[in-house]
Amino acid sequence: MTALVALLSAKWAAALGLGWALPAAAAGVSLVATLLCGGDWWLALIVSAGVAGFVALWSALGLKPALAWLAGAAALAIHHLGVRKGAAQQATKERANADRAVQQAERARADADRRNSDPERLRDDDGFRRD
Repeated sequence: MTALVALLSAKWAAALGLGWALPAAAAGVSLVATLLCGGDWWLALIVSAGVAGFVALWSALGLKPALAWLAGAAALAIHHLGVRKGAAQQATKERANADRAVQQAERARADADRRNSDPERLRDDDGFRRD
């Protein structure tokens, strides 16, 4: 852990916080996040903003506020993934319900065709007296 902290020292974070490096790093992280997240642009935006904010806060205020920012961005990303998964599950349920309704209508139509296919049975007594 100390080797990681030494590698990512405050001077390195300050170098990344330069005006030219921060947008380039955010664009790179956004591209990688989009590729890793399967084309979900909102998730890529959350990840790239989280990383860019982390680097900017680390260079300006230090590691603790930057880690707090990163934890908030991670919580937002997890929330977004949960919402997306819930929407996918709801869409799957709705598709299954629609398929069941279509099958039920097809069965009812087939039953009606089967009942009405015999011309002799069309005038069977239905309990209503016609004179």
